[in-house]
Amino acid sequence: MTITVKSKIEKGWIRLPKKLRLPDGTRIIVKIEPLLKTKEKLKIVSELSGGWSDDPTITSIFEELEQERHHNIGREVMFE
Repeated sequence: MTITVKSKIEKGWIRLPKKLRLPDGTRIIVKIEPLLKTKEKLKIVSELSGGWSDDPTITSIFEELEQERHHNIGREVMFE
């Protein structure tokens, strides 16, 4: 069972928004994943966009993918 809750850090402690329905003593794993603001997300996308623009091998890679795409005729499907 996985429970996902949004929370925030207050004075160095994780502040949960509500009581969780788990028995005392339950062992858990806490994965902290900061929520990014829209401005921060846009910055990451901007930094990643065009990451291959100066890679001289990218043209040949896409040409090879295009050729493979036309050679793949799929697979036979058997109806019984």
